[in-house]
Amino acid sequence: MDQVPFQEALTAFSSSRGKTLADLSEEAPVLVVFLRHGGCPFCRQVLAQLQSLSEELTKRGLQLAIVHMMDQQQASQLLARYQLQDVHSFSDPERKLYQLFQVKRGSLSEVVGPSIWWSGFKTTILSGYLPGIPGKDVQQLGAALILDKGQIIASHFSQNSADLPDWDELLACELPPR
Repeated sequence: MDQVPFQEALTAFSSSRGKTLADLSEEAPVLVVFLRHGGCPFCRQVLAQLQSLSEELTKRGLQLAIVHMMDQQQASQLLARYQLQDVHSFSDPERKLYQLFQVKRGSLSEVVGPSIWWSGFKTTILSGYLPGIPGKDVQQLGAALILDKGQIIASHFSQNSADLPDWDELLACELPPR
């Protein structure tokens, strides 16, 4: 798929449950989370955070969609581990949605450099989010954004592999009236 206009691309990919991002964002605002790779301990930390935020998301009227590079079976197993198996997940092994949303790929230092080591130690050893088998693109960074009626109204784009969203800040955005 070559350069596709943003709005058109929102309809080009279907989730594991048969909805596009356009469909979801027309129904209700949607928190779209772009994971790094399935073996990333920081992604496992994000999934655990999303699990604990599920009540808050419901209260705010937000749906959850997860974009990942895994095949659907791998993703289903990982999401089930965090009781997120019922969310809309988008398998994007070719990273087309990542590119569409301009989720950057990190340099080697942004992914595993010395500045990441302490965060990695805290996440893996102290918090217990052990890494799995590295996935499709270990340089792909993550992002989280709120999409409403096809428009991005709040976002966090990771600057390195350990840069996780501040969920309180992201979820505090003003949602347009429906």
